[in-house]
Amino acid sequence: MKWKKAILINLAVILAIVAGLAVFFTTPFGQPALKTILLVPEVVPSFPVKPLGWVSKAPAVSEVNLQVGDKEIKADLYRPKDNKEHPAVIFTLGTIVTRKDPAVTKFAQALARTGFVVLLPDLPDFLSGFIWTDSVETLISSVQYLENQEYVVQDRIGLIGFCVGGSVSILAAEDKTISDKVNFIIAVSPYFDTYTSLKAIFTEQIGEPGNLRSWQSALVTKETLARGFIELVNDQNDREVFRQWFLRRKLFDTPKLELKEDSRKIFDFITNSDYVRYDQFWENLPQETKAVLLELSPKEKIGNLRANVFILNDKKDTLVPSAEGKQLTESLTRDKVNYLEIDSFEHVRPGTKLPRWAATKQIYRIFGFIYVFFSKVS
Repeated sequence: MKWKKAILINLAVILAIVAGLAVFFTTPFGQPALKTILLVPEVVPSFPVKPLGWVSKAPAVSEVNLQVGDKEIKADLYRPKDNKEHPAVIFTLGTIVTRKDPAVTKFAQALARTGFVVLLPDLPDFLSGFIWTDSVETLISSVQYLENQEYVVQDRIGLIGFCVGGSVSILAAEDKTISDKVNFIIAVSPYFDTYTSLKAIFTEQIGEPGNLRSWQSALVTKETLARGFIELVNDQNDREVFRQWFLRRKLFDTPKLELKEDSRKIFDFITNSDYVRYDQFWENLPQETKAVLLELSPKEKIGNLRANVFILNDKKDTLVPSAEGKQLTESLTRDKVNYLEIDSFEHVRPGTKLPRWAATKQIYRIFGFIYVFFSKVS
């Protein structure tokens, strides 16, 4: 009969643990923990068990139209199926990635299952492969759209941005029309200062004079920047020369290129790889060009930012210098920023294979990062 007694005792212990966890997960501390436990496996590709789909309903998905100035922009809207009010988040992707990308839809589905309204707007300039102020206007309109929806908790609207999308999210949140309405931003591998990030990308060196180290920027980064600079060239003939040179890889004799004065200044700036001469070419840029570059720099109006910022940085990023995320962190007060640098991402996508113990530590740190996010936002 002793074995029966042992079974009863074990069952009682198990039931007590389950009951304790059930109570804990209803507390203010337990709810963020439960959401984190369910979401982390969705973020980590190699995670063997993904329980979120077992315990939550698939969200309702619809296409909506956003009014951005005189244009209509399409967006996908994900809503939890419970007819309750929820926090809302706007996804801002990197260049060329669409809202229909399988990785994007999977993450949007997961966030909606944990209790978020998720909006994925088209960003026409990003889809064309470059960064422009149009994206900022679209994100501002997205915040205003969500603010008018009865199923959104009004003081829990935020943005999640990947790569340049993180930076553009910050630019939008700095705009005074919505700065008090954006509660949070998650920025994954963002740039902070166009001056320093362009310097690193074009010269492939980071640090300070006397303490420089090489940093190899990815080809896709340079191509994205080239497309953006082409948009800044006013003369149509010169634009075609830029396209031939930077996008089609047709090389010419540089000194003999016939370009208008402002076009030549832009060309010289892009093609310079000398760290020491960078400032000279920056100062020589046309004022109109420099004004646009500064308008696309989160650093310029960082004092307007009111949102809580969560920064996830790739330690070995080759698309955006990791120092940019650190500079952004240092520009904010401690109570407004959470920063995590890891080396298991390939820029913005989990993918780098690590030894088991290192991977375990990374998952633990990601768990903590997401837990803090849910604690402050949910």
